[in-house]
Amino acid sequence: MAVLGFPMTQAAGAAAAPQGTAATASGPEAKQAVGNHGEVTGTVTDGSGKALAGASVVAGSYRAVTDAQGHYNLTIPPGTYDMAAYAYGYKAKKARGVVVDADGTATTDFALDAVPHQTVTGKVTDGSGHGWPLYTKITVSNVPGAPIFTDPYTGEYSVDLPEGDEYTLNFAPVYPGYEPVTKQVAVGDAAQAVNVAAKADPTSDKAPGYEIKRSGPTEHFDSATDAPAGWSVVNADGTTGGWEFGDPHKRGNKTGGSGTFAIVDSDHYGSGKKQDSSLISPVFDLSDNDSPELSFNTDYKNFSNQAGNIDVSTDGGTTWTNVWNRTTVLAGPAHVEVPLTQYAGKPSVQLRFHFTASYGYWWQLDDVFVGKKTYEAVDGGLVAGTVKDANTGEGVVGATVVNTDSPQDKATTAATPDDPALGGSFYWMFTSKTGSHKFTAAKSKYGDVDKTVDVAADSTSKADFSLRAGKLTVTPNSVDKTVGWGGKGTQDLTVKNTGGAPASLTLTEQPGGFTQQVKGGAPLNLVKGDYSPLALGKGQTSNAAPAADAAGDAWQPMPNLPGAVQDNIGAVFGGKVYSGFGFTGSADTNALYAYDPDGGAWTKLASASETREGNPAHGFIGGKLYVVGGWGAGGDPVAKLEVYDPASNSWSTKAPSPKPYAGSGSAVLGGKLYVVGGCTSSCGTKDATVYDPASDSWSNIASYPEPISWQSCGGIDGKLYCAGGNNGTASTKHSYVYDPGTDAWSPVADLPADLWGSAYSVGNGMLLVSSGVTSDSTAITNQGYAFDPGTGSWTALPNANTSVYRTGGASGFYKVGGNPGGSFTPPISAVEVLPGYEQGGDSSDVTWLSTSQESVTVQPGASATVTVTLDASVPEITQPGAYTAALTAKTDTPYANDNINITMHVNPPATWGKYTGTVLGADGKGGTAPLAGATVQIDSWATSYTLRTAKDGTFALWLDTRNNPLTVIVAKDGYQPTVTTVKIKKGVAVTGDFTLKKA
Repeated sequence: MAVLGFPMTQAAGAAAAPQGTAATASGPEAKQAVGNHGEVTGTVTDGSGKALAGASVVAGSYRAVTDAQGHYNLTIPPGTYDMAAYAYGYKAKKARGVVVDADGTATTDFALDAVPHQTVTGKVTDGSGHGWPLYTKITVSNVPGAPIFTDPYTGEYSVDLPEGDEYTLNFAPVYPGYEPVTKQVAVGDAAQAVNVAAKADPTSDKAPGYEIKRSGPTEHFDSATDAPAGWSVVNADGTTGGWEFGDPHKRGNKTGGSGTFAIVDSDHYGSGKKQDSSLISPVFDLSDNDSPELSFNTDYKNFSNQAGNIDVSTDGGTTWTNVWNRTTVLAGPAHVEVPLTQYAGKPSVQLRFHFTASYGYWWQLDDVFVGKKTYEAVDGGLVAGTVKDANTGEGVVGATVVNTDSPQDKATTAATPDDPALGGSFYWMFTSKTGSHKFTAAKSKYGDVDKTVDVAADSTSKADFSLRAGKLTVTPNSVDKTVGWGGKGTQDLTVKNTGGAPASLTLTEQPGGFTQQVKGGAPLNLVKGDYSPLALGKGQTSNAAPAADAAGDAWQPMPNLPGAVQDNIGAVFGGKVYSGFGFTGSADTNALYAYDPDGGAWTKLASASETREGNPAHGFIGGKLYVVGGWGAGGDPVAKLEVYDPASNSWSTKAPSPKPYAGSGSAVLGGKLYVVGGCTSSCGTKDATVYDPASDSWSNIASYPEPISWQSCGGIDGKLYCAGGNNGTASTKHSYVYDPGTDAWSPVADLPADLWGSAYSVGNGMLLVSSGVTSDSTAITNQGYAFDPGTGSWTALPNANTSVYRTGGASGFYKVGGNPGGSFTPPISAVEVLPGYEQGGDSSDVTWLSTSQESVTVQPGASATVTVTLDASVPEITQPGAYTAALTAKTDTPYANDNINITMHVNPPATWGKYTGTVLGADGKGGTAPLAGATVQIDSWATSYTLRTAKDGTFALWLDTRNNPLTVIVAKDGYQPTVTTVKIKKGVAVTGDFTLKKA
């Protein structure tokens, strides 16, 4: 049973404080309100002298709130005031005749007496037939503190409230489809019980244990090319086309219905043609219907110069009253319900589906029902409980619980941040199978657990589960060894399983370190507007002016793209960052660019054959970049699959997509390209496909759980994760995981905010999302989040420096281009990176690093040893210094293991020395700046070395002093080269700095 303990943080309770702050004192409480201001200060405490934070203190029409130390300060005109102090749960206290002098300070303290509390208890139950306890959120109006919840298994609650006042208790059942209940409760000097029966909402079909039954005719429009009996089409003069039946223009039934349908298709008849067409129903007798309803399946594709209306007549069509109007897209499959309550009891009711357009799109209609909808109870009971981790005792979010005797009865655990009494995860389900049944709880990387549950009718049966899993620790968690030139070093790693099930560990090599970003992000920057997911050439992108960005120190700026772009792709391969395709602000492009960190610049590569905007699906597989979809030059998604080979700087084509879309979420998983959702002329589809390069073939996978486009996807540990997106009319926080082994999608934790058109990628085993459109397409943000499949939770990333949407993303974590918002605002060329988020998915061979075993399986309570070898004798070790790498520790457990950072310090031979320096470029105005990518050629009698300067213009090289003397040539395009001769010394560094003049 939950008990509410209210913090005393604001004025409320037995005596309510005045609200607001007046500009001048008024009324009999304040006299002589002229001249300079004075101050009233003091503290508010309880009877024991403890400071009361958040208490209200008023003087006349002026109000202050106490701080954490109970202190307040009022600056008011001089005069004499009657003052009072208020705090929730305490009796108000007054102080009369407080004199405030000009430029003076008066001190008035208050000690408040607590008001006795009384307990209100009760039970919340179903009030529509089942009578089972309801899990319910309860708030008390104008009372501080967190909400309370009923016990989901008993429906009981308890709340303590100060006596002597009346309170409004708001009961909102957590289970869907129930109507909220409000109760006025007067709290006297004794405890009392307040029970609540919440009814299932008759306008909803979501309440568990209830089903909708309809009585009345349904028209399926299955009469081929003619209007059904009793229906008629009336076209106004000048109409071309009008309502038709069947599928005359081969659009396909997009309504969610089946077979043929009714359609009015303005797009088919083209420019210069108009439609003013009405589809009129038969007359319906609703004289015995006390709650009539119209429902239908539809696909309404809108354009600015069209409208769809539904009107009702009760006088044979003489007059019509509008009951439904549509001037925006309603992408099918869509189901619409329109109450006809005002026509209950009417004997002659007729409907008119009225469409007007001048070269618009279309309206599809199917399965039109007119009649009565009732909500009736179904035999069965509720099963509810928690699923916890047997190792940690924490709740397991995203676990599934299934009635194995009735597999359609299943539920998924969700987080319970507002109700800690449930331990972090909770599930519930309705099942029509009462009696004794086996239920199974499962989640990836845990062992399944079965439990027999006695399901009671019209009740809630409790069934908690505890899932076992392996849990591995690796010690030490880093390796740092110094080896001589050409030498070796080893380190043993101990892998221990402290969990309750066998566990496997796989170590993969990653070049370079994996230092996570810990610096602060930029300030939050929201650009308000109205943002569209459609093709950019077909309408206004937004209606707002962009807001200025403020950079932080987490995301680091990169060299700009050669040109501005949005709707582009982003990818990383071989240490290079790629950006291609998109919309430049004036046209679509087929250009592809690559950024080489060694040279510090973007290079234009071979262009593809097709221009594409709308973030085409893409990914590197086997060293080649695959690109498909995106809106093409004709405005339709491009089916052609183009493949770029970096080795030959050339494009080829492969099998075209059977279902091309723009704005899809895409990712590479298991050597295959997955494409999920997307847009055509409207946005939002459940279609999902996968391309296999091995067979050059496409196949369908399980449909996405909801229509979607512009979502963020990534392949992690054999599964596909997708989050956020836009269905064409609304955006979502929903996130799902796809398991190729079962061909099924399952929900995971929602994104903290609805986002679409974001930069996204995978890094360090997490799905990364940054920027994009939020607040249901009303603002662009610079916020970002990372989803960790191991914990099943999202964490915030640092805010990016730029707020953009429809931008490219790549592991690293790079954000490339995008649009900052604004009325027809062009895209940008800015590139930024959040360092430390490398791909971490595919192994990369580090020649000087090896392990005695790549994989080990450890039983519960047991340990295994893996030996790490560092070898400085490999040909790739050509210079002394510190070499870094990492071992990615992947497990088949639910827990994330930190990467094992590896450092090998290689000492130089005794006869070697170091030559180092910095190359600067003169700007012709007396200033200099580091030159990245400058060539430093070092020639000796024995050999020649060519170096490239880093971003800061530096270079360095160790070599044998027996190469002396050295000839050094420094050059950079656009600058005059320079030549010098140097000698190096054993075991020390010789510095040579250069400043190049403009050519």
